[in-house]
Amino acid sequence: MVQAFARAECAILGFPLYTDSMPGIVKHLSRRLNAVGSGNNPPLGFLVQSGFPEGLHSRYVERYLEKLAARMGSPYLGTIVKGGGEGTRSMPSEMTRTLFTKLQALGAGLAADGRFDPQILKTIAKPERYPAILGPVFQVILRLPFAHAYFDNMMKQNGAYEKRFARPFA
Repeated sequence: MVQAFARAECAILGFPLYTDSMPGIVKHLSRRLNAVGSGNNPPLGFLVQSGFPEGLHSRYVERYLEKLAARMGSPYLGTIVKGGGEGTRSMPSEMTRTLFTKLQALGAGLAADGRFDPQILKTIAKPERYPAILGPVFQVILRLPFAHAYFDNMMKQNGAYEKRFARPFA
């Protein structure tokens, strides 16, 4: 992996954001890649996906990733922030067409200009923040059984549903 990184024309590292935190394995990988060399590393971009629909939740890690690329001696390509992406794989193609069209445009811009287009990055990350007035509406919706159906089904498929309220560290 490290040798492939050193030889790459550019690299894009994608990972999920868990409750505003980068997974430990990604941090470990960044340390290994950091040891490759200084100043000669390929341009580096990132894709951060979180379960929160708002882009705001990924902004702290985005700033960290920009600094990480600089410390590694890699030109920073930008960070694709996409919240609420977990359900994307189960959506019909007409519901994801706009997202994938924007991602394709990002790739074309990267090939042409050597970086991600900041305007497209902004549109992919939307909504940045929901209006505060929607808070009570979301609280009501989250109390309805259908609001948890997707994740409940995922837990059942993985044998974790019965333990969903476990508190192993309490």
